[in-house]
Amino acid sequence: MTYRHRPSLLRGWLLAGIFGVSALAAGAARAHIIPPEDLHPVAESYRRMGFLLRLNPVQWPLVETETSAIASGLAAVAPAEAASYRTTIAAILDKPDLAEPAARKAAAKQVFIHSTRAVVGALQQRLELAREALDDHSTARRHLEEARQIWAAFEPSIAATDPEAFREIGACWLELTSALGSPGLFGVGVIAPDREAFAAEAGEMIGYLETNFSDAVELPRLGPLAPIPARSPSADQVRALPARLPPGSNINKQLPRPRQVLNMAERGVDESETTLIALGDMAFDSSLIFGEPAKSLGISCNTCHNKSITNPGFFIPGLSSRPGNVDVSNAFFAPHANNGVFDPIDIPDLRGIRFTSPYGRNGRFESLREFTRNVIVNEFNGPEPDPVMLDGMIAYMLEFDFLPNPALGPDGRLRDSADEAAKRGEEIFHRPFEQMDGRSCATCHVPSDHFVDRKRHDVGTVTGASPDSRDRALDTPTLLSAATTGPYFHDGSQPTLRAAVEWFDRHYQLGLSADELADLTAFVEIVGAGVEAYEDTIYTLEAELEEFSFFLSAYEFLRERGKSDLVDTTFGTIAFEIRAHKWDVQDPDQLPVLDRLAELMDEARDAHQRGDFEATDRHVDAYRALYQENAEVLR
Repeated sequence: MTYRHRPSLLRGWLLAGIFGVSALAAGAARAHIIPPEDLHPVAESYRRMGFLLRLNPVQWPLVETETSAIASGLAAVAPAEAASYRTTIAAILDKPDLAEPAARKAAAKQVFIHSTRAVVGALQQRLELAREALDDHSTARRHLEEARQIWAAFEPSIAATDPEAFREIGACWLELTSALGSPGLFGVGVIAPDREAFAAEAGEMIGYLETNFSDAVELPRLGPLAPIPARSPSADQVRALPARLPPGSNINKQLPRPRQVLNMAERGVDESETTLIALGDMAFDSSLIFGEPAKSLGISCNTCHNKSITNPGFFIPGLSSRPGNVDVSNAFFAPHANNGVFDPIDIPDLRGIRFTSPYGRNGRFESLREFTRNVIVNEFNGPEPDPVMLDGMIAYMLEFDFLPNPALGPDGRLRDSADEAAKRGEEIFHRPFEQMDGRSCATCHVPSDHFVDRKRHDVGTVTGASPDSRDRALDTPTLLSAATTGPYFHDGSQPTLRAAVEWFDRHYQLGLSADELADLTAFVEIVGAGVEAYEDTIYTLEAELEEFSFFLSAYEFLRERGKSDLVDTTFGTIAFEIRAHKWDVQDPDQLPVLDRLAELMDEARDAHQRGDFEATDRHVDAYRALYQENAEVLR
C-alpha cells in the first residue's frame, strides 16, 4: 500500500471506531455479559474456519460447512469464481489420509489459502458493484456496506500486525463513503458521487489485499490461522496475534446465577476470617493462574463451574459438540497436552465434590489436588501452581455442598412426605434387573453414600478405541442437585433426566412401562432437586464486591509468607473482576467509584512489584476504606 497524506489522521481512527473496531471489542474488553460479534456470514465463517483448522483433530465436516458459507457469499456476486472455489475445496477434503499429521496440516494450509483468496474476491466484487451503481445511491451504499462487513474477516490480524495500514484502510472506508455523495432530502442537498475518488480509494484497498493475500498468504507458526500481510513493508510479521475465540463462542456465566452452598458459610462463618479458603476462592475466579490463551481470554475455573455449578451455556465451536461441554485435551488451550482425539465432556457440577471421588469423567484421578493441578497445567497451559495456592483451592472446593433437599433423609431414602409417584420410582430404583446382571440403579448410585459408589463402570455410553478395548469405563456421577445441571451423561447427549432414564431402559431392555418410566423419573428428579437452586436476583454486583473483599483478606497472609506472585495475582484478579462486573451496577453514577477501586488494585500491584511495600499497604487500605464507604450503594 502506498500511504498518502490524509486530511486528518483522526479520520482514520474515527472510521475504525465507526466501521470495525467494534468487532474487535468483544475480544479485547470483556464485561459480565460478552455480546456475540455481529459479523457478515462470510467474515464469520472465515474467522471460525481459521480457528477450526488449527485444531487437532480438525473437525472437517465443520470446516466444510464454513467453506460452503464462504462460497455462498461469493456466489452472490461471482458465481464462476464460487464454483471454482467449491471444486478446489472439495478436492482438498476428498482425501482418505486427512487424519495423518502431514496431510492434515497441508490440507489445512491449502483450505485457508484458497478461502482467503475467496474472501478477498467477495470483497472486491462488492466494491466493483458499488462503483457500477454510483448513480443509484441506495444500491451503491448497500454494496459498499456489505464490502465493509466482509473486511471484518481481516481486521483483527491486520490491526495487530500492520496498524499503519489498518489506519490507512480505515481512512479509505471513510473516503469511499464520502465519495458516494448524497441523494439529499426531497431533492434538496443532492451531492453527486465522486467516481474518481471512489475508484482511487477502492483501488488502494484492493491493491493492499491482492498484494498480501491473493497470491501469498502468510501462515503464523503458532496460534490460529490468520491472514498476516507478509508483503506489506509496514507489517510486523513476528508480532503475536491477540488470543481470540471463534465467532459463535459463549463463555458467559448463566443468569440467574445458581446459588452456591458453602458449608462454612451455611454455619455462619465469615469468609474474610477463613484466609486459606478466601485465597482459594480468588484463585478459582482468576484467569491469571492459567497460561495463554485462557489468561488473555479471561477464562477461569469459575467460567465453566460458575460458583461451583456447571455452566450449561458454555460453547466453543470445534471444542464443544453442544452447549455445556468442551474437549479439555485440545490443541487450543494447551497444545502440549493435546491427545489428538475430539472427546468433549459435559462440564461437571462440583457441588459436594469432597464426596464424589474419583475425579475426571473417567475417574483418572483419585486425588482432588492432583486433578486440580492437571486442570491448571495440562488443560489450560498454566505454570506449576504454588503449593499454598493449591492448598487454598482445595480448601475452598471442599466447602462446596449440595443443595439442601428436605425430601431425603440422612440415608438418602425418601421421607414419608414424598409424593406417591416418587415413592413408586424409589422402589424401581432399588429393583434388581437380570438385564443388568442382577444390579439395580442403587447398586452404583448408592443412596447412603451421596448416590455414588466411587467406582468406574462401562454402561455403554462410550465408544471404545476398538471392539475389544477396555477403555469405556466412567466414574459414577452423583444424582444429588442434578435437576439443575442438565444436559446429562459424560458428553451431555441426554437433554433431560427423563431422557437419561429412557436411555437406560432402551439400552438394557428393561421393559419398563410408561407409568414406571414416569415414576422412576419422578424419583430421580426429586433426588436431584434442592432448596433455592438459583439466586433470587439477576443483580450480582453487591455479592461480587463482597467476594472481592474476601479475596483481599488473604493479602497480609501472603505478604508475611513472601508469596509475591500470589499477592500480584490477587490484586490483578480483583481489578479484572471489578471491570468485568462494573456494568451490573444499578446506579451508573457509581461507575467512577468502581473505576477507582480497580485503579487502586492496579496501583497496589505496581507498588508491590517495585518493592514499595508501604505504598502497597496504603493502596490496600484505601481500597478497603472506599469499598466500606460505598458498600451500601454499590448494588
